[in-house]
Amino acid sequence: MPSSTLAQPALEMSTNWSRLFNDINELHRATTQVIIIRMTRMTMAGPIPDARDRLELSLMCREKSEAASESIQAMGAGFVNLAMVLASDTSQHLWATSAAVSALVSSRSVTQWFEGHAALLKLATESPANPLLLAGSAMTCLMQDILEPIHGRATANAKRLSTL
Repeated sequence: MPSSTLAQPALEMSTNWSRLFNDINELHRATTQVIIIRMTRMTMAGPIPDARDRLELSLMCREKSEAASESIQAMGAGFVNLAMVLASDTSQHLWATSAAVSALVSSRSVTQWFEGHAALLKLATESPANPLLLAGSAMTCLMQDILEPIHGRATANAKRLSTL
């Protein structure tokens, strides 16, 4: 099996994991910054926060529930989509393999046998070298989709609150 057939899924997975790792680090920095700013403001406001602080607390609660809801929706849609893609790819590969085996078995000449054999070899080399690599790559993309609503709000809040 050519090394490029193995390298492409591994490279894609490595890139996706790096992107996910960077997003998680950025999310961590932003949430830390937002927590520090909000806790400082809450401490300074004391037991009776002013209108601006009450608005900020209200916004914080609403954003958290919206982000959680969007994240759950992304997770559900992502798992359904992932299952459908894997099922479709698997069934297409099974049908193609069955057709190639049938062509090989029903060969009436040496030329047809070689053509059938070549078709099977082509299917074997074009199939994923390691389905776990592809599944891992798809999972990192799904994890990015799940984290996106939280990441987006946290980084936006960090920017907004750092200017106040």
